[in-house]
Amino acid sequence: MTAALTWARLSYRQQRWELVIVTLACLGLAAFAAWLTIDMRSVLATCGTPEAANACDVVFAFQETHGEAVGWVQALTGFVPVAVGLVLGIPIVAREIESRTALITWPMAMSRTRWLAWRALPPLIVGLALVALLGLAVDQMWRAYFPHTDIGFVQYEGRGLPFVMRTALIFAVAVVTGAFIGRVLPALLVGVGLSAVVIVALTIALPHWVPSVEIAGLEEDPGAYIGAQLHTEIAYRVPDGGLVSAEVGEAMTEEAFAAAAPGEPDPDSMPRMVIFGVAADRYWEVVLHESAALGLASIGLLGMAALVVERRRSA
Repeated sequence: MTAALTWARLSYRQQRWELVIVTLACLGLAAFAAWLTIDMRSVLATCGTPEAANACDVVFAFQETHGEAVGWVQALTGFVPVAVGLVLGIPIVAREIESRTALITWPMAMSRTRWLAWRALPPLIVGLALVALLGLAVDQMWRAYFPHTDIGFVQYEGRGLPFVMRTALIFAVAVVTGAFIGRVLPALLVGVGLSAVVIVALTIALPHWVPSVEIAGLEEDPGAYIGAQLHTEIAYRVPDGGLVSAEVGEAMTEEAFAAAAPGEPDPDSMPRMVIFGVAADRYWEVVLHESAALGLASIGLLGMAALVVERRRSA
């Protein structure tokens, strides 16, 4: 316990300003998101009373009144995983090497791997706790903003557990980058580029963590129109039950209308559009698959950082 407190104090002294900035930014955003949530739910509290607001019956209930503020929260939280991960992760090894304090701290620690573990753990715990609090506040904000439907994958990467796990992955990327490069500013610049690659890769991979299936009932589901579902493919089902590609289905539709002109073709003879993807009710299935993969990737990257620290010179 004493050793843990000692290393925690050391981490704080080494990254005092980074921790202060991250704390203020996350708590400020979380407080603003919580205020928006409370304000929107106070409007919904009037539902079922003579003073019921229009928001009680509309999917886009708060688009006019709160849309701009919610948009600002969305935009700012989009930078949080990268900012927190890089700001807290890059200096852990890079600053020790750049300032030449590694010449003292590494021999004193006896084990460089143990030094890295104790040095990285406090900022990682603090950063993930702050991001988790912010992710919870933003999750509740979106649920209040779309009160009449399952929000599913709306702003998936900017709330809840995915928000936390992506921050952990960026943090691990940052530690490895700092260990390889050994200087804070160049490592930060490279880290920004690597983080962009990670974010793009995760966006592309998102609909593929679970098998894609046909999504039924799109016409009756308001969530289909707010991004609550992940769509991977559009196809057409022909009258005999078979599936054809979107290009073939659209061509068949055009031919049917041309043949029936000036009237309209029989609906039963027309190909019907079907959409494949991941429905909103499979949200947690995707979250668990992605979180497991990101957790393993983060552990692997931190292991790589430990290997780099063990093998590189201290200055």
